[in-house]
Amino acid sequence: MKKLLCLCAVGLLLTFMTTSCDKKCECKTYYDGVLEKTGDPFTVEGGKKCTDYNQSYTAPLVGTKVEVKCQTTL
Repeated sequence: MKKLLCLCAVGLLLTFMTTSCDKKCECKTYYDGVLEKTGDPFTVEGGKKCTDYNQSYTAPLVGTKVEVKCQTTL
C-alpha cells in the first residue's frame, strides 16, 4: 500500500511539473521542403498549442510551397 501511495505521489508531482511551466515553441520555415530559417523560441499564448502556429501555403507567382512547422522546446 505504501508503494502504491508513493507511485501516485510521484505521478502527481510529474504531472504538476510538466503542466505548470511555461511552454516554449520553436518554429522552422521550409521552402519546397528545404529548411531555410529557424525562429527564436517564444512563449505560447494561453490555451494554445505549438501546432496551432503551423502554416502551409503556396506563394503566388513563383509557386513555391512555404511551410511553417512549430514544436515544443525544452
